[in-house]
Amino acid sequence: MKFFFAYFVYIIFIPLSLFSQQGITGYVLAKQTKKPIANVTVVLYPVGLPSILTYTMTAEDGTFVLKRDNLPDSVTVTVSAMTIERQSKTVKSDTEFIEFLVAEKTVELKEVIVRAPKIRQLGDTIHYDVASFMDETDRSIGDVLEKLPGMQVLSSGQILYQNKEISKFYIEGLDLLQGKYGLATKNVDAAKVASVQILENHQPVKALKGMEIPENAAINLKMKQSAMGAFFATSQLGTGLPSILLSNEAVGMRFTHSQQNLLVYKGDNTGRDISKELTSYYDHFGSSPSNLLSVIAPAPPSIREQHYLFNDAHLVSLNDLRGIKKDLTLTTNINFLHDKQKSSSFSRQDIYLTPSDTLQIAEDMDARLLKRELEGSVTLEGNTDNYFLNNKLNVRSSWNTHTGNITGSEPVAQFLQLPSFHIENDFDYLRRNDSRRNRIRANVAYTTRRHSLDVSPVLFEELKNPDSLIRQDISFDRFNASAGVSEHKDLQQFSLGYTAGASFLHYRMESGLLSGTTHTPVVADTLQNNTVRTEAKLSFSPSFGYRPPSGLQLDFSFPLDYLFLNREDGIRQTRQKRGHLLVSPQLWIRYPINSRLAVYHGISFSNHIGTVNEDYRGYILNTYRSMNRSDGLLSKNSRTSANISFNYKNPFTTLFTSLRLFYNNTWRNMLYDVEYNGILSSSVGILHPHISHHYGADYSIGKSIDVINSEVRLSANYDRNQSLTLHQGAISAYSSGNYSLSPRITTDVGRWMIVRYGASYGHNRTKIRDKGMEPVNYFTQDIALSLIPAKGFTLTASINHYYNDMIESSARSSWFGNFGARYRMKNVDWMLDWTNIFNIRQFVTYSYSDISSYYSVYGLRPAEVLLRVRFKIF
Repeated sequence: MKFFFAYFVYIIFIPLSLFSQQGITGYVLAKQTKKPIANVTVVLYPVGLPSILTYTMTAEDGTFVLKRDNLPDSVTVTVSAMTIERQSKTVKSDTEFIEFLVAEKTVELKEVIVRAPKIRQLGDTIHYDVASFMDETDRSIGDVLEKLPGMQVLSSGQILYQNKEISKFYIEGLDLLQGKYGLATKNVDAAKVASVQILENHQPVKALKGMEIPENAAINLKMKQSAMGAFFATSQLGTGLPSILLSNEAVGMRFTHSQQNLLVYKGDNTGRDISKELTSYYDHFGSSPSNLLSVIAPAPPSIREQHYLFNDAHLVSLNDLRGIKKDLTLTTNINFLHDKQKSSSFSRQDIYLTPSDTLQIAEDMDARLLKRELEGSVTLEGNTDNYFLNNKLNVRSSWNTHTGNITGSEPVAQFLQLPSFHIENDFDYLRRNDSRRNRIRANVAYTTRRHSLDVSPVLFEELKNPDSLIRQDISFDRFNASAGVSEHKDLQQFSLGYTAGASFLHYRMESGLLSGTTHTPVVADTLQNNTVRTEAKLSFSPSFGYRPPSGLQLDFSFPLDYLFLNREDGIRQTRQKRGHLLVSPQLWIRYPINSRLAVYHGISFSNHIGTVNEDYRGYILNTYRSMNRSDGLLSKNSRTSANISFNYKNPFTTLFTSLRLFYNNTWRNMLYDVEYNGILSSSVGILHPHISHHYGADYSIGKSIDVINSEVRLSANYDRNQSLTLHQGAISAYSSGNYSLSPRITTDVGRWMIVRYGASYGHNRTKIRDKGMEPVNYFTQDIALSLIPAKGFTLTASINHYYNDMIESSARSSWFGNFGARYRMKNVDWMLDWTNIFNIRQFVTYSYSDISSYYSVYGLRPAEVLLRVRFKIF
């Protein structure tokens, strides 16, 4: 591992000594009017040779920049466009500036069919022509995004570009949805979108443009001119059998450059998880410790949700953005979700406690989950070249419940209530004066929870009572406030700055057990908690940046935090006070080797202390068969991380590929000892310093192959973990290795057939102590064939195949068949879907995790037929 880490450090510092680029700048002007000419192609050649060294296009002001490593002594620069006379100049490679005065011309064209390029690049913006990627089966813009080279849409709905999550999602340059972009990808009609733009090196804060360049790209949807300004409304009615199936929706939207609206209602019980549309992918609001109570319930299988999700969901989303004045907007987002879900399965867990002792837990499970969640936010944002202002108020409340029933030799009923409330305000103001910028940030938040878990009958002997009922109550309150200032100054190629701040956090957690139907408190101190945690932190972070003309970007920061921690235990009358010094140095390097290939390096170190979840010394009944406490110990950990990424793109050939290598080394001071008494378990933290390793690689490649009218994508990854675990007082080393390969292709066969094929092969190998477990091989396939016998009429048949070689029965291979028909009229779409044609009612899975193996048989939805009609209201 030392060699691996040293290798990363070595490659990270190579750019500082080896990378340099030569650059030629200039502009193109009309000879007669002296006005700049945009969108002129500028190409750099070796003198007398046809090979292209690099190329670019002129900006709106007629300027261009050509960058290339290791240029010959002399080069030829050529400018050309349909509206100007071609012109070339041969210059020395160290020439810094060239001026082209070109003659404009009028070209008389014969009747031709002009096809726009599928992908083109202008500066840092890549344009995907939506019409070039659409086919008869696509409806929403999300259907098209899945096929764009260089982009991935995960099953969660999150969008990646070049293996990195996007930083922003805009519609006509405005962030209407504040991260919940699933509302757009699932509901915006692809036919109304002209192009999808990838904004590389995108800085959302205009006052920081050219000063701080983020690594992650953003997406912008450019609407067609005919779709701008008009309000569009559509509705859908759907019903089906064998049970009463409903799939209804009403969607209205309007987009302009200063005002936008998106209104959505959906109701669905057909297995489509509409709640994903309300997931925010770049919003930090609501971060807090995880729930301490849970219901033992079926774990969903890794197959299409429509095969296993028994739901009855309704969502309402109201989104409004309006310009108050130039560069000042007010955005309001209100979302409500009501979702009933049910699931059932048989599960068997084998826990390999020692080489000769294996504990088996077998359970038949049935669960009901009720989600009731309401969230609203108001965001005021001003964004100009001189200042940035953002103030966001977010309020969220939920009233979720989870019911679980375990059947077997001794049936157990579980009922979990999870009410919570959260309110937060985030303020950010930045002012730029020439090369200096100052920033003020402030945040204040309050969270409260009142959770309870009812279990009947109680299985722990010490807790049994005549009513065989026990309730675990937990109340949790958190208040935090923080404020910080920063100042940065640019000195030509260098930048220096600092950030200073302070924060205050106050937590309070109380827990206790209530016995019987009368909810009589259990007074034993070992079963109660009344803990208070107070954190006061002072922070200071100097930073340094280096940006030479070569395009290299280097950023280094060294955050220093002094944390004063006060922990109080009201039950045991103890108090612990201590200060902690936390450091988190990090170095980030970006180097564009040329306009197509860029390299990213990152290395960081950080250390942390434990959260309020580790402060309780009294036992908490976390599930019906587990009780845990922390014994008052404070966990500490430190992590060293390194990564390097290579991103290549060529919009002309539509080839996009990326490779990422990473390594994490984590030191922890604690392990949790899990003791089993039959299926019942209890755990307590003990001091045992140890190190874990995690390393791997991710690769993806995508390309349009026009000769066969296909979009092709391949992704692969390798992942390995090494660590320790503690059970029954015995420490065990375990390791796991995984690799996967996933190809995908979509082919248009003329205008009458579309074929889609996607597959994924995965291999998992786990070693517990010195014993290697049987490897698990997974294989999935998705095959779809769409026929278009007439304009607007589509027939689609698909097969989903899942294979797991560790299942010793015919269930190791599962096949699902689906059929769909769609007929488009002028303003009405008719859709008929027949899912799970073979009426498969169970799905079997087998997997490893930690020192356990898991076998489950999950109940599935039956064969179903659904008829939907979608029509335009106006």
